[in-house]
Amino acid sequence: MGKIRYGVVVWLTDSSSYPNQNLTSLQAVVQAGTSLLVVKSRFLDPALEQILGLKFKAPYSATDPLHTTQPHFITRGLAGQKMDPFDSSWNFSPRLWVEPRGARILITQDSHPILTVNRPAAESSAIWLGVSNLSDLRDAPYWRGLLFRSLLWSLGYIVVPNIDYSHRMEIEIDDWGTSDKGYLSYWRYLEPSEETLREHLIVPLQKRHAVVAANVITGYVDRKTKRILSPWNQKFTDLYGLHQDYGSTQRGLQDAVAAGVLEIQSHGWTHMQPDLDSPPGPWWTADLAGEASADGWYTEFGDPLRGKESPAIVQLFRLKRSLDYLREDFGQRPLELRPGGGTWSKSQFNNMGIVAAQAGFGLCHAEPDFYYYLDRDLVLDMTGISPHFTTSFDRLDALRAQMSRPHPDGPVMMVFHDRDIALQQDFIDRLFDALPPDYKTISANQLIGYEHAQVDSESADGWDVLFNYNEPYCQYFRNHGSSWTIWLSDSLRDKLQSAQDLVVSIDGKQLPRVSATDFVRESLDIDLPPGLGGHKWNLSP
Repeated sequence: MGKIRYGVVVWLTDSSSYPNQNLTSLQAVVQAGTSLLVVKSRFLDPALEQILGLKFKAPYSATDPLHTTQPHFITRGLAGQKMDPFDSSWNFSPRLWVEPRGARILITQDSHPILTVNRPAAESSAIWLGVSNLSDLRDAPYWRGLLFRSLLWSLGYIVVPNIDYSHRMEIEIDDWGTSDKGYLSYWRYLEPSEETLREHLIVPLQKRHAVVAANVITGYVDRKTKRILSPWNQKFTDLYGLHQDYGSTQRGLQDAVAAGVLEIQSHGWTHMQPDLDSPPGPWWTADLAGEASADGWYTEFGDPLRGKESPAIVQLFRLKRSLDYLREDFGQRPLELRPGGGTWSKSQFNNMGIVAAQAGFGLCHAEPDFYYYLDRDLVLDMTGISPHFTTSFDRLDALRAQMSRPHPDGPVMMVFHDRDIALQQDFIDRLFDALPPDYKTISANQLIGYEHAQVDSESADGWDVLFNYNEPYCQYFRNHGSSWTIWLSDSLRDKLQSAQDLVVSIDGKQLPRVSATDFVRESLDIDLPPGLGGHKWNLSP
């Protein structure tokens, strides 16, 4: 059968189809040591009932408070956080009534179990969590805490980035290199110059030790020649008498990258429709006071003008163009995509997230708040994990409200435009002055690096935690260290505390010994040096 691949299986399904499926393989996996965490499910199968030590009875509704019934690792800390009892007033959502048949009840709502645990085998556990809404596992501290500690109790340990996401923000600046600012009446401004960027981008960010992303376009759509050109060769006086010098802008962005305050990311290739010729076009010669000003022309990965999606092959071509030219123009390998115009294709065969993953991006987010983790094998919808919004020089009064929702599992994703710096040169100073003082930036590449790091464990010689940083997703760690936190269950802490002294090493380099008293807390921090590839943290007698 091979070794166990997963420490815990999270079971969310409550479909009428699976009672007819053969779940004996799940029983075998649990007996071999994989734990099971069942959330908001009636588990309508004898195999699941046996593993959980429960029987589903009926749906119910109640507003009684939730109480712990006995001390346990999973529920530890609820009383200290003033969440035991937990108020459930005005929550009339339907819940699931289950009957214990061997399982222990840890939390109850009057006579109804809410959280139960069972030991179906010596090395595995089975937990049932009766949350009324799955979104509460993400948004409600009570349920999120129970989920985390249930996973920790099942696995023995959990490794997470040592980052306080609840006070982090990822800031991006859109529209660098686009052509529309030189001819659209409602979006006209002077592309910021090299001097402006040095004084009003680099200096304010350096002062605050901040790093932001520039979402850059590398295809300038030129109405005069009806061609797509390099933005950085454009130097002209526009329709409104502004002297545009895109080459100066490029030099300013390059200076910001060299200063360590800016990363270059992709905003697509042109920020415009791939088809500029078909009706209602051609756009090239359409009146800028009429059809050519229509917003639908200025979207690249969907076609609202014609009520169609953008074919996957067209999207892939344009994304590869973006990657190639950003490497050529800035020497940077973008990992994040933010499609311009807020329109993108969502069907199975043209899904922009899938296409972006094929192109090699590691993260994609689009207006208003879509957020996708990407790699070569997976497109994972993470929408809702944190606030996403666009701000501007004339909307800073809404900033605190936009950031108010708790986000312990991901940073605030904030976007503004080069336009804000152009129209109000001290905008970045004003923005940071308006932010909560305890917030710090996390760069897009740093966030993507942590999301894509591969973490594994071995126990051949003591306890090894293995970290693998693969390119391109983890390129941030080539020149930057990383920090992780290992959370420990009681059972693992007891084993570690029983040892006299333990030797800690990172990549073979021995660190100061640790003793039993170091394991009084439930977590340990690991600081890894810069470098791609593998790192090993070892704990041994």
